[in-house]
Amino acid sequence: MLPTPQTSPPHAQGAAPPLVLTWPAALIGLVFGVLMTYVPYEFRVASFRPLYPYVREMGIIYLASSLAMMGALLYPHAPRWLDLLGRAGFILTAAVYWWVLNVLTGSFTGILLYPLLFIGLGLEAFPSFRQRPVFRSFVALIGVGFGLAMVGAPERFPFAVYAHLSPLLRATGLLFATAGVVVLLPLGQRRPWLARALMGVLALPYAMLAWALGRGQFWMGMAVYFILTLGCVAEAVAWRPRAPRTVGWKLLRGLAFAGLVPLLALGAVASFLAQRAIEEQVREDTVRTATGEADFLRRYLEDARASLQVLLDSPGFRAALASGEPLQLEPYLRNLIERQRPFEAVLAVEADGSPLASFTASGAPSPLLPLPKNLSEPFLTSGPTPRVALVLPVEEDGQPRTLLVGLLSLQQLSEASTPAARRFQVQVVDQRRMKVIRDSTSEVPLLSAARLPPTVREAVIHEGSAMIEDFDAVDRRILGAVAPVPGTSWCVVVTQELGVAYAGITRVSAAVVGMLVFGVLLALALSQFVARDVIHRLTALRAATAALAAGDLDRRVEEEEDDELGELARGFNEMAARTGATQAELREAVRAREEFLSVASHELRTPLTPLKGFASLTLQRLEQSEGPVDRDWLLKAMRSMSRQTDRLARLVDDLLDTARIQSGRFDLNCKPVDLMPVVYEVLERFEVRGSEGLRFHMEAPSGPLEGVWDAARLDQVITNLLSNAVRYSPQGGTVSISFAVNPSQVELRVKDQGIGIPAESLQRLFQPFSRASNATSRHFGGLGLGLFICREIVERHGGSIWAESGGPQQGSCFHVRLPRHAPQSSLPPPPSAPVSSSTQAA
Repeated sequence: MLPTPQTSPPHAQGAAPPLVLTWPAALIGLVFGVLMTYVPYEFRVASFRPLYPYVREMGIIYLASSLAMMGALLYPHAPRWLDLLGRAGFILTAAVYWWVLNVLTGSFTGILLYPLLFIGLGLEAFPSFRQRPVFRSFVALIGVGFGLAMVGAPERFPFAVYAHLSPLLRATGLLFATAGVVVLLPLGQRRPWLARALMGVLALPYAMLAWALGRGQFWMGMAVYFILTLGCVAEAVAWRPRAPRTVGWKLLRGLAFAGLVPLLALGAVASFLAQRAIEEQVREDTVRTATGEADFLRRYLEDARASLQVLLDSPGFRAALASGEPLQLEPYLRNLIERQRPFEAVLAVEADGSPLASFTASGAPSPLLPLPKNLSEPFLTSGPTPRVALVLPVEEDGQPRTLLVGLLSLQQLSEASTPAARRFQVQVVDQRRMKVIRDSTSEVPLLSAARLPPTVREAVIHEGSAMIEDFDAVDRRILGAVAPVPGTSWCVVVTQELGVAYAGITRVSAAVVGMLVFGVLLALALSQFVARDVIHRLTALRAATAALAAGDLDRRVEEEEDDELGELARGFNEMAARTGATQAELREAVRAREEFLSVASHELRTPLTPLKGFASLTLQRLEQSEGPVDRDWLLKAMRSMSRQTDRLARLVDDLLDTARIQSGRFDLNCKPVDLMPVVYEVLERFEVRGSEGLRFHMEAPSGPLEGVWDAARLDQVITNLLSNAVRYSPQGGTVSISFAVNPSQVELRVKDQGIGIPAESLQRLFQPFSRASNATSRHFGGLGLGLFICREIVERHGGSIWAESGGPQQGSCFHVRLPRHAPQSSLPPPPSAPVSSSTQAA
């Protein structure tokens, strides 16, 4: 397990949370995946030879695993299997890479780095370890290991790889070891700034490693150490990649991730198809080049043989040849060479090898050698120039009598310029002794032993055309083709370094990667432009929500478009309007409650005060008087107390009815009843009192007013209406009662000549605790519950009640309209069936 340089998470003391190791690992995998998928032909080092056939598959796994890990980091609520699958794929692929390129080759840096990386990724698979400084411990341990090796065993860092770091190797090691050891100590627990400063120091030797490997063109290693450098810098400045919190950044993250993944996939497919097409083309070009070079040599030899044949067919030359005189033969031989034919020397010899005549381009005589009848093996003459002999026999009577021999310079043949020689390395090998007789690069001496890869040598020996991909003598991956020269023992070998052969594919892949990067950046830029409207509207909605929470109930959001955000804005505005109305109603209810409490206190105290006074005075007189108390005075006191008691009972009944209405326990007991007796009884009660000095006038119908009603509750309604008419009417006024009757309903009207009702009070006159403004200002008594209770009683009968008034001092008229048949819900339940004696007995 990796040691942790702190005993508790650094952010527990208010510091930034630690950088998780998964981020650098995912970036490393992304770089490896892009390189292996898009430019696989650049992996041409000898140590990569076992993995080369699988480089594309490894790149795809690297890409998929890295994207899975990044997605799990950017989306914390992503399925856990996505993160585990990404880690498993990365670790397995990197383990194969590590074993082949580091363990088998003995690379110290990779042997140390990758196992620690695997352990760190495995630990961070558990969410609790992501709150611990795993990355810091990882880079510190790597630094200690590298530092000790650089100081104590510098041979672990080969000069061929770290040549540019060699002068500073020990200094870099000391910096690595010192910073790594101090980071591992628990000093950062007490001084977080010290830990960040040491991570900044540790970034320097990692940057030097990346620089040295980049100068040596070891791009994979450079990418690893460059990413670790960036991680150390991020730790030093306390910068952390984290899931975005604003909607704008979440949109940007979603667009970037949703754009990157399909673009990488499409780019990989496009690159793969382009690579396959270019591969096929390069292979076909290589085969055509080898075949063309073999055809060039065939025509070169045929032209030379044709020149000899033309000379041999000349009658003069045949006559001179028949005479056997050198002086007659030499002009013909000189003329052949001076016509710039590809011969360096021409000879005429006897069939047994005896010389007849010869002529060379330099004028020096050419030695005679035992020659075959067609094409000789390559040979060296007394000079440094290797040659090959082309032989044409002169036959008489079917037997060779003399031989015409043309000597071709292999040096001149090797220097011949052909299209293949300008693009490929072209070698011509004599199969008999595996000697090089032509080389287009001048790197291989002529007539030297051909140094060919095993697969190429096998194809040359078996004289077959072949397409070959192999490593050459200096471990460079090459692409080659073999083609035999017809009619000879020669074989053409055309080779090209794989990086050069597939340079077109590399350029295409680099262009694809560049287009991907440009496409993602363009998508991000366009997403900001496209999402600006959405972000602006969401920002406005958020600001309005904050204003609403702060109490600004008049804040509204503009409904710009009829889409989801428009519906959200419309819903917000409706909610704000309802909230404002509710707040207004609440304020009004609070005001009404406070007013009700004030009025109720006053109204309850009003009957209690005289009641208590008369009771105390009566008690005092009874206690002080030894004889009988004045009967008239006692009756007066008792009548006053009775009136105050009735008033108090009505107030309590109104409060009880209001409570029943609000709790849903206000029921009616409806049954057939005649309304007129109820009205007469109420009117008689008011006429009996008669102290108000009012006149009552009723226009009674001719017959009964029958209907299904609750007589007691209608008595309460009529009493309340007459009581209000009496209370607000002037002395000597008239209260009129009239009716409007039809077969389905009855309308009762109570009209007075009182103070009237202002227009603004008519709308809320039947609400609880509500009273007309002129009634409140003139200090008329009452709780404001009577009309509310009347409305509830009438409406529960299925009727309606309303008031009309011309304004203040214009009197008022209250209308009560009742249907003759009460609603079903107001009827009493039917009587239960009689229980039989047997049932009772049971």
